Amino acid sequence: MSQKRNLKSWIHNLVDEDGIKTEVTLEMDDEMLRKLVFAILGAGTGVILFHHLLKNTIPNRQLSSIQNQLQQLKIANT
Repeated sequence: MSQKRNLKSWIHNLVDEDGIKTEVTLEMDDEMLRKLVFAILGAGTGVILFHHLLKNTIPNRQLSSIQNQLQQLKIANT
């Protein structure tokens, strides 16, 4: 049966009284691996959603400037 490990115990295993250990072995069970995969997928989805919302809520000033210039050119040519 696997031991329950938390972040504090992992950090304790990475650092000893001499400093950071150079060889570290981390054992992960299936449940922890699933949690890690879902956390990475969730973070990626969150970043994509944040980018999409940010892109659509803040107007692109360069694009609106180009559109205004095109309208002025169309009006000047007619």
